[in-house]
Amino acid sequence: MNLFGKLLITALVLAVLLPFTVLKGKDGKPLMSISNIKAPKISLPSLPDKVKNQGGNSALTSNDIIYKWRDEKGELHFSSTPPPEGIEFTAKGYDPNANLIQSVKVITESPKQLKQQNTQVQKPSDIGSPYSPAKVEKLYNDAQNIQKLLNDRQKKQDALLN
Repeated sequence: MNLFGKLLITALVLAVLLPFTVLKGKDGKPLMSISNIKAPKISLPSLPDKVKNQGGNSALTSNDIIYKWRDEKGELHFSSTPPPEGIEFTAKGYDPNANLIQSVKVITESPKQLKQQNTQVQKPSDIGSPYSPAKVEKLYNDAQNIQKLLNDRQKKQDALLN
């Protein structure tokens, strides 16, 4: 195995050196030279002017308006440029500086202080749930049915093995 490793490393070194030495192109020069090897140019993308020059101005620009329309083939399109004339469209603007997710209200007072201020304290049950009780019940029943199916399979496998 030791000899195989040495042969493998030798073959690898030769494979790397061949284009620089023995293998020649049509013009008689080696296929590769060390001067051909260069590091790739890496540059960061430039930021749009409205991001660079934000001074708290939340006025909508043309890039902040989204146009929605259907073409002749019935395909739906979204773009920041208006569609060609004669095509019905809807336009919606958005403020890129706006917070789209409402923050959670943190209660800093104790419940006694809130009661003294006649502020109603919400219980977790008052907030509600995004899941409907019917879907949760169906999910629970499905899980029970799967458990029953797995138990039945286990019994059949045990019976076959014994």
